[in-house]
Amino acid sequence: MIASPTPLSSGDLVGVAAPAGYLAQHDRFHQGCALIKDMGFEIFEPEKRWPGYGYLADTDEARIKELHRLWLNPEIKAVFSLRGGFGCLRLLDNLNLEVIRSHPKMFIGFSDITVLHNHFVNKTELMCLHGPGLATLSDSDQVSQERLYHCLKGDWHRSLKEAVEIIRPAVPATGTLLGGNLSSLVTMLGTPWFPRLDGAILLLEDINEPLYRLDRLLTQLWFSGVMDRIHGIILGQFSDDATDPVERLRRNEFVWARVVELTSDRAVPIWGNFPIGHCRRNLTVPLGTPATMDSDTTILHFRKE
Repeated sequence: MIASPTPLSSGDLVGVAAPAGYLAQHDRFHQGCALIKDMGFEIFEPEKRWPGYGYLADTDEARIKELHRLWLNPEIKAVFSLRGGFGCLRLLDNLNLEVIRSHPKMFIGFSDITVLHNHFVNKTELMCLHGPGLATLSDSDQVSQERLYHCLKGDWHRSLKEAVEIIRPAVPATGTLLGGNLSSLVTMLGTPWFPRLDGAILLLEDINEPLYRLDRLLTQLWFSGVMDRIHGIILGQFSDDATDPVERLRRNEFVWARVVELTSDRAVPIWGNFPIGHCRRNLTVPLGTPATMDSDTTILHFRKE
């Protein structure tokens, strides 16, 4: 059964981890911290900096120690990822999952954090929040910030009614919400840590990938066989807000058409244009929880177990 972390209360302490990329614009860290404080929470180590290690925030050993230290600190009630980028896959072999399992905390982020989210859900049954990282929080729109706040306060099961594109309608489909960033998820294929997708509602988004690579990633994911028993697919954004609107639509429609083609022998529902990804509208959703896609109402329901 999925473990739902204790909701945050006003004044609770929030930690920040950088398990992936280096953040060059440190002002983004302070902007994110200010918004967390505006929500009524406090930041652990508000002046923290990461030394950098190439394109990573720190060495593998240091990033693992940081995660363990934040999880073991009983005063810290939630852990925000600083940003995504690269590097989470390098940590999985040496992470102490018992530390994560025995100290359930809300863990928030997206992009490369997909690797940790799905690993934690699969191996420790910890619900994780796919939503803005600390460095992108100041770029997020008000709706996204409010949704994040309500999720942190324990209202993550509030249904989402969005103007999604119903690519393939079907009867309401229920499954465990998993996934996140497409390219990050595909890097887990062939490793001991790829999550079980049987019965899943699979969430996918990505950015800065040419169309041929999106095709390759989707094709590899499908023909690996891991999606044979999924119950539904929700496609987020595959570009950012700076992309020309016509190009953004072209990219989305390319992905939609390829997913329909790959799943032609399956009657699973497919939604497109869901507001998650590397855009200002990046709504927080609970990974690891039961979700229901109702194509008639375009409502995504979540259920507490």
